[in-house]
Amino acid sequence: MDTVSAPTVDGRRLRGDRTRQTVLAHAVRIAGCEGLESLSFGRVALAAGVPKSTLQTLFKDRDGLQSQVLDAGAEAFAAGLRARLGGDGPALHRLRHLCAAWFDLVEACETPGGCLVTAAAAEFRCREGPLATKVAEHQARWRQAVTQAVAAARAEGALRADLDVDQLVFEILAFQGAANLVAGRAGALDLVHARRAVEALLTRAAAA
Repeated sequence: MDTVSAPTVDGRRLRGDRTRQTVLAHAVRIAGCEGLESLSFGRVALAAGVPKSTLQTLFKDRDGLQSQVLDAGAEAFAAGLRARLGGDGPALHRLRHLCAAWFDLVEACETPGGCLVTAAAAEFRCREGPLATKVAEHQARWRQAVTQAVAAARAEGALRADLDVDQLVFEILAFQGAANLVAGRAGALDLVHARRAVEALLTRAAAA
């Protein structure tokens, strides 16, 4: 009788993947607090407790490290948002929940330094190159998510028909940017004020 062979597990690849995740977790913490430009093989290797040669094998160069750290930080924040979001419901409720979840995650400090993409957008605002392009792409995805949520609420009639969607999205992101600047600081009033400001924006935008 023919048998089906079990797939062969590459132990070295598994160990490499585990090491990569450990290194990225430490590097995301550093980048979240001090910026992507603060990353170096020596510093990250010391924090993660691995040889520098291991980082060279995993990431090839500093640009590769920074790029993967940015992706890992973006995904960690996105996962935190998904964990806080509810199921289906009216579009305005989902929009409010999306904005509240963002502030909840930043306030909880589950990702050091708040949203790494938001922080990196400020860090790379005057720079060019592949990493700056990737930062802009991550930022554009979040803008699109907020824009779609706002547009859906307007389409359902929960927001004013004459609402300028782009303007509202810009203001929401601007207040989030201000809040992210104080992420991790105990008793940061700017975060509280920014949350209230976004709630007020949505209240004013609601249809009568």
